[in-house]
This record gives sequence, structure tokens and C-alpha cells, in this order.
Amino acid sequence: MSDQDKPKRSEETKKLTPWQLANQEYLKQHPRETEIPPESKPDEDLISDEEIPENTENQSEKLQDKEEIKEEIPERKIKGPVNGSFLERLPNIRQERNKRLYRRSTILITIFIIPALILLYYVSPLSRLSEVTIDGNEEIPSEEIIEKLDFSIGYNLWSQYIHREEYVARLKKQELRIEDASVHFDGINRFVVNVKEYEEVAYLEHDNQYSPILANGRVIPTNIEKAQGSLPILEGFTGPKRILAVLKQYNKLSEEVRQGVSQIKYAPTEENKSLLQIFMNDGNQVLVPIPEMAQKMNYYPQVVEEMNAQEMKGIVDMEAGIYSYSYPEETSSDNTEQSITENTTEETSSSLEID
Repeated sequence: MSDQDKPKRSEETKKLTPWQLANQEYLKQHPRETEIPPESKPDEDLISDEEIPENTENQSEKLQDKEEIKEEIPERKIKGPVNGSFLERLPNIRQERNKRLYRRSTILITIFIIPALILLYYVSPLSRLSEVTIDGNEEIPSEEIIEKLDFSIGYNLWSQYIHREEYVARLKKQELRIEDASVHFDGINRFVVNVKEYEEVAYLEHDNQYSPILANGRVIPTNIEKAQGSLPILEGFTGPKRILAVLKQYNKLSEEVRQGVSQIKYAPTEENKSLLQIFMNDGNQVLVPIPEMAQKMNYYPQVVEEMNAQEMKGIVDMEAGIYSYSYPEETSSDNTEQSITENTTEETSSSLEID
């Protein structure tokens, strides 16, 4: 050791603390303890110069990068629990507990309130039928419809509403004019019955009395002394099927011909069971089968024009072709009991061929 190094060493020793000086003295006395045991030596000291690979520079760069990354990562400060302290979480726990309690209480209250309300409604007057009104009726009085419906005022309305179709069926069976009816709620505990009546399409004459005929062919068993309006008057019909067949043909006639019809009589013969005797307002009569009524009656204005030219009143025979002839001398045109099968009547020169 040179003399120059000794002053430097002395200066350095002066800067050491008493503990460091004592440590140096100990190391001098025990030099073997300063050696690093083979197991604790780093891997770099154990690797010989010959075993160092050629890419030592790359490895050193990677080690430097790792050290820089470690330096950049800030040290995690030790804090309290991740979820915060118990005192900090206490308000949230209380709030969550209150929410759960509120939901449970709401469900329980709902479960008890709904049956209570239903029971209260069932025993209250609101659950009982208080009134029945009729709408859409023209011919039948409302009181008569209510009586035949037989709804029970003051009794449970829901049981009656569920069986409303039975009430309507009973009404339609008892009242022939009713085509259909429907029951609806009108307010909280009232019913309104919408009624649809069959239309009157004709009158049936019997014993100088008239009974209305409905659109379904049924005859209302009521008698009036005089037919009302311009509806056709039928005579001699007994079943609804034949009446419907005649009305179907009648509705196909032109307006001019329909206005000229006064009365339609069913007058079958042995040869033709569907023959009609039609009395016209101009004093003439027409013989025509029911199935051919709409087709042949539309030729009536032409035939009448020829008959008027000859100043003749009589019978227009459309049973087979179309022919017209005057009334027999002993038979008046106003006599409705005239025999329509008499073969002694002379035909007039007026005739019309059907295309």
C-alpha cells in the first residue's frame, strides 16, 4: 500500500461510524466469514467466462429493462381493507337491509290486501246487478224483453254475466222477432242488452186479418186489421220455406213491378204445385210458378202495354210461355175467388215469346 493511499484510508475511517469501525475490526479477525458461500453466490459468479453466450449484451439489456420496469412500478401503499372499513360500509349495509325489508313487506301486504279487496267487493252492493237496459229494439217493448231475459236484480252479476248466452237463447226462443242479442256491462254493476230484430218483409192474410212475416219466413201470431206500408200481402201460405222462396223471387223484381203487386196467393194445381196467383194494382192477375217468378214477371210491363192498347183487363198466364186473355164475362176482375184453371176462356191475340 503506498503512502498516498494511507492518508486516504485514514480520512475514510474518520467518516465511519463507531458501529462500522467495530464491524471492520470483526471482519479483520474473522476473514473467512466475509466469503459468500457457494450456494448463495449469484448465478453470474458461477458462470465461467467460457460459458457466457455470445448474446450476453442482449441479456444484459433485458436485465436493465427489467430493472427499469421495477423502478417505474410504484410501491403499493399499504391501506385498509379493499371494501373499506366496517364503519365505512355500515351505512350501505343498513340501506340494503332497508330495501330488502321494504320489498318483503310490500309483497306480504299485497298478498293480504288483494283477497281482502275481493272479499270486500263480493259482499258490497257493487257486485250485485242493479239495472238492465235494452237498446236497438223497435217493435218489441223493452219491458217485455227484460221480462223474458229474466235477469235477477239484486243478485250476483258475475254469475249472471257468465251465463248470459243462456239468457239470450231463452229470449230468442220466446220472442220470434229477435234475431240476435248481446249482453255488455254498462258501468260497474249494470247490463245493457243490444237487440237486433228481424225485419218485416210481408203480411199474411187470413180471415180478413193480417199477420207480419219476418225476414226468416216466420209469421208473427198477431193480427192487425190493415196492412201497413207497401209490403206485399201473401195468402194461402202455411210453411216458412215456401214463403222464403216467394220473397227471394219477389226481391229480384224491378222496382216498377214490385210497386204494382197488390197480393200474392198460393194457388197450386194438380199439374203445378208451385203456382202463384198474383193480383196487380191495375186490376190484372198473373199466373206464374214460384221458381220462374223473377224471370217472367219482368216482362209484365210489355204485356200490360199491349193489353192497355186493346183496353182489356184480364189474366197474364206465365205458367207455360206468356199469354194474356180477358176475364170471362160472368167473372169480375175484382172477384178474387175466380177459378184460375178454367179452360173455357178464350185466348186473346196478345202473346209474348220468351227468349
